Amino acid sequence: MNATIIEEHVSQLKNNILKQLHHRTLLQFTGQPVIEDDQLLYLLLPKLNGEQWSQQLDFAASAVAMIYAALHGHELIDEQDATSKSQQLTVLGGDYYSGMYYTTLAAIPDIQLIRSLSGAVVKISECKTAVYEPEKRNLEEWFEAIRVIEAMATQQFMKRYDFDCYIEIAELGLVLARFKREMKQWQETHQKTRFMKILEQHEEYVSMSYEQILQHQISDLSSKLIRSITSSPILLDEVKTIMLKHIESDVREHQTMREG
Repeated sequence: MNATIIEEHVSQLKNNILKQLHHRTLLQFTGQPVIEDDQLLYLLLPKLNGEQWSQQLDFAASAVAMIYAALHGHELIDEQDATSKSQQLTVLGGDYYSGMYYTTLAAIPDIQLIRSLSGAVVKISECKTAVYEPEKRNLEEWFEAIRVIEAMATQQFMKRYDFDCYIEIAELGLVLARFKREMKQWQETHQKTRFMKILEQHEEYVSMSYEQILQHQISDLSSKLIRSITSSPILLDEVKTIMLKHIESDVREHQTMREG
């Protein structure tokens, strides 16, 4: 499988999901639902690596992607202006995508998958709620919360279909993608997310700037992901090559943005 075919698989799933989530009013006020290519890439990793794949797996993967779309929609809510029309529609958008996720799951005759993903959504919601709680948590606990938020839905999907050998790579890739989005937002808007404001308060980071914290995490996660991909006994050589080029390309892009 070459890079073009992988891009086609990701694009096809993305377009199918966008069609299912299309809503004329929401599109007018909130735009298209956000579905990150990196999230789909790691979600589809077993398929891209030649594992047996059925229509049911496509439906299940679509449901997981809708979870990400719903979570992203709720993250866009402005705490200071949550009553405006656009913000209310943003809330409704997140709820609508959540509803479509349950509708898609209901069409899959797999009670175990439904339970696993529903449990993942509960855990993800608990971790997102923890950001607003006054309770102090150590750095390890916060990083675990990020892992749960970014990767638990994909992890449960892979566990259900016996793709456990892909979980480590997917988790590293999805958490790395989160920090890359944080960096991009910071470089474009100089706005910090609530989650990152909490991280930078920890004493481990007192001597580092916000951008240095993000760059440190991106560098560390990239190195771990490259090692995991390179040493993987199950990834095809061509898939390894494509994924490594993808990671290296992202690193160069961030370096260019920093220098610019």
